[in-house]
Amino acid sequence: MRPMPMIRPTWRAIPALLLLALLLAPAAGAGAAPTTETFVFPACNRTFQQLGGDLAPVTQGAMTIDLSSPRHQLRLFDHRLEMTPLADGTHRARFVAEFGGDGDLVADVDLGGMASRLEDTVVLPRQTTTVDARVRLGHGAQGYEIVPVELPEDVELRLQSQLAGRFATLCDTLTLVPGMVADCDALRAALSRARVPMPEPGETYLLPEECLDDDVRLKLDLYLDRWAR
Repeated sequence: MRPMPMIRPTWRAIPALLLLALLLAPAAGAGAAPTTETFVFPACNRTFQQLGGDLAPVTQGAMTIDLSSPRHQLRLFDHRLEMTPLADGTHRARFVAEFGGDGDLVADVDLGGMASRLEDTVVLPRQTTTVDARVRLGHGAQGYEIVPVELPEDVELRLQSQLAGRFATLCDTLTLVPGMVADCDALRAALSRARVPMPEPGETYLLPEECLDDDVRLKLDLYLDRWAR
């Protein structure tokens, strides 16, 4: 078992926080029918730094752009969790988060075998995104465990960077080369958004101790007594 990564790419705060937020839910009375509840996880409304990792690559025609962010910070301003226990022991969850951030963006470009690197600053403007998931959760030997069962492949986030315009200009130039075909508008749009890969289903994650306080532990234990299987 490995500790749950707080975030792998810069903007992967969102899937990690989803997994954390899934642990906060109130207990229902014994024998009560499962209902959808809405909760918040105040300890997660803070700034996360140096979270590391790569973003999904962008491909257009003969051009492939691998993106990464070696320095960055993400601020979670607000969030809510809507969670419903299911009959099979899993939990359906919708996590809505409002966030923003900034950092460095590195673009490794491969154009028909010719490689180059460009760097820029990037801003993640304040925005709201929603992630729907199904998970299992329970007690483990080392603490609270979360196992994603169903997750989207990725989450799309809006970015602001000069690289989008620079690559679009390069793309416009390349289309003048005989035999070169590329959709430059699509490339510009792709570089204005980051596609953040989500964790693979089936892996087990541990809830970090620093995210828990006595109230959260009590609510989590009561919830597990009623709904977790």
